[in-house]
Amino acid sequence: MQNQRNSVPKFLLLGRALFVLVFFTPTWDGLEAAQVTFKPPRLPAPRQSTGGASRDGNNCLMAENVGDTASITALLPSSRIGLTVKERPTILVYIPPTTAKTALFSVHDEQAKNHYQKTINLPAKPGVMAIKLPNSAPGIKPGKNYQWSLAMICSSELEPDSPLVSGWIQRVQYPGGLKNQSNSSPSLELASHLAKQGIWYDTIFELAKLRQAEPHNQTIQSSWQQLLNAVGLNAIANAPLAPRSTYLTYGDE
Repeated sequence: MQNQRNSVPKFLLLGRALFVLVFFTPTWDGLEAAQVTFKPPRLPAPRQSTGGASRDGNNCLMAENVGDTASITALLPSSRIGLTVKERPTILVYIPPTTAKTALFSVHDEQAKNHYQKTINLPAKPGVMAIKLPNSAPGIKPGKNYQWSLAMICSSELEPDSPLVSGWIQRVQYPGGLKNQSNSSPSLELASHLAKQGIWYDTIFELAKLRQAEPHNQTIQSSWQQLLNAVGLNAIANAPLAPRSTYLTYGDE
């Protein structure tokens, strides 16, 4: 009888332990989804050029504070080329402190034929700006390389030494398992899947949308910083996003 009475608390303790393990242990799926690790694809160099370009010029760039990045910078790996699954993708560019109010955004194919061109407004404060190819523009074709550029207009018109940045983009088909998520809300899980497939432009834009929606979420902020640091963009890893009014400049034309 004494042994039976002592055995009851043991079963209760075991049950409580199992309850804690099942209901309060964090799932590995959630932790894995937060790891946005970019795997660069092997892409041949575009035929028309050796890669993207960057030109600071000396007309209208300025560093207001110690630590400010004074260069216009594409959010791209060092190869200056990235993939997208979007027909009309979004490109992220860091805009430094500048007196320029507008810039010329252009897209060309490998034969240097003009695909799209428009003058756009720049944000009033330095930060990461998103430029989306609008619905009124022709979409980019799968398997083709396109070069985009953003040139600041420092005076009344574009000049030879105007600050400029450019990069390359190629559209690919949706990897397996991602097509059904194309219109879903942004998530770290989707960003993680895109990164593993080497889809740079859409990975970084997913994280940018998450940062915009949850600016105080430390997990999202950490994922953003780690991704930029991994491709050598440490100098702008902590840069703010441009205000929402300019952030999706051509998001829904």
